[in-house]
Amino acid sequence: MQIDTFRDIIHWTRAYHQQLADCLSNSSTGQSSEKARILLDYLAEHESKLSDALRAFEETDNLKALNTWVMEFLNKKPIKPLNELGAPFENLSAEEIISKIEEEHSQIVELYKFLASRAVATPAVDLLEELAALEKHEAMRLSSASNLLGDI
Repeated sequence: MQIDTFRDIIHWTRAYHQQLADCLSNSSTGQSSEKARILLDYLAEHESKLSDALRAFEETDNLKALNTWVMEFLNKKPIKPLNELGAPFENLSAEEIISKIEEEHSQIVELYKFLASRAVATPAVDLLEELAALEKHEAMRLSSASNLLGDI
């Protein structure tokens, strides 16, 4: 995917979360551990809802922020292509799954922080900070829910 603007970043992130949801869901059927299967199903639903939430950011009327160019920033901080998201979740333990998902969210938060540190336009910075906060909040929710699953 060619990424030129912040709108493209949001679109990429939304698609990334949806692909992650699909990957988690598909991995659930091959998982032998019931605990890991429950976790995969929960995470798949969660990632799908996060993808839906990001759609609202794509449809915002903040055109100045959405149309801000980002190409020169990404040359120094490349984005992982969607097709590299092929982790074999069906072969991972619940703890490994949680760790991998937390790592995915952390990388997206770091991308948003990096872009915010390089952006000059205040609307773009505000948008990136909102997106980073959303990703961080969702990662904390996942961690909390995963801890509850560990108590089962």
